[in-house]
Amino acid sequence: MLFIVNDKGVPSTAAQVRILASAPTAPSAPTAVTATSGNGSARVQWTAPADGGSPITSYTITPYAGGIAQTPTTITGNPPATTATITGLTNGTAYTFAVTATNAIGSGPASAPSNGVTPSTATVPAFVQQVAARSGGAGSLSVTPGGVLAAGDRLVVQVGVWNSAHATTSGVTDAAGDVFTEVSHFAAADGTEQSVWTAPITAGAGTRPAIKATTTSSADIGIAAVEYSGLSALAGAAAVDTQVHAVGHTGSTPATVASGATTATTAGNELAVGFYTDSGFGDTLSAGAGYTARVNVAPTGDMELLTEDQIVPAGATPNATVSTGANTYWLMNTISFKTG
Repeated sequence: MLFIVNDKGVPSTAAQVRILASAPTAPSAPTAVTATSGNGSARVQWTAPADGGSPITSYTITPYAGGIAQTPTTITGNPPATTATITGLTNGTAYTFAVTATNAIGSGPASAPSNGVTPSTATVPAFVQQVAARSGGAGSLSVTPGGVLAAGDRLVVQVGVWNSAHATTSGVTDAAGDVFTEVSHFAAADGTEQSVWTAPITAGAGTRPAIKATTTSSADIGIAAVEYSGLSALAGAAAVDTQVHAVGHTGSTPATVASGATTATTAGNELAVGFYTDSGFGDTLSAGAGYTARVNVAPTGDMELLTEDQIVPAGATPNATVSTGANTYWLMNTISFKTG
């Protein structure tokens, strides 16, 4: 047997040395820390680090103003969430944020600083996370967010459906019980249906509930769920300001398709979201000018989706566009959501 003398002069076996070497340590530094400004607040999210062999029990988020640390916020849980809303910030002051993780052994090193944000009384919507999936023939399809949902945020869900019987989406639900309202649905000449559903996050806050679209009969399905902060918390269709949609068929060459312009928005900082759907023509899709693509499910042979967005001022008439392929039946929609 191999013996190793420790610092007290007492022999140790190799097995004991291995046990000591594998003892838990404090967590590593969180990564990918990002911040979004609010009114006197900021939403901070990050990626959980390696836990050092002992479960993470809390995170501490420290704001920095002018390089000077401000009052930290600590969140706990089993496991703790990887997002937090930091309140008590001063509007007009720029902040960055650093996050540390703690387990039973102790606290690990601080993360790299987040992007800088400046809280303001003006509410500006922001993309939080997305999840999407497709299926080539099913009566329902579910997706689960990668991160926990935040109270006060809003889910916007796009569903595309096609079968020869012209199936439609009969409902969207989530496992937590958030209440979804259908705010748009229409169909193309080949029977493909696009619908858009939305829910303020209440019951699902702090969880990762499965979000499910159900159809009237087995069909090709695509679902894209996007979480946004800063949108109106009004229930039902009251969260929508304006919308417009169009359908069509591209010719023998790829084309850029459009929803058409909405009526003028009634307030500033509204979120114009463009939704594109086709029933799987193997197209390469790209977002329109001025829009940021959030979901791009393509190219596929069953259901293709693209969700894009941009912030628009009062009086704007947004007209979302998407570049798609030849010989394609397409559906395009622009919906402007009110801010909180």
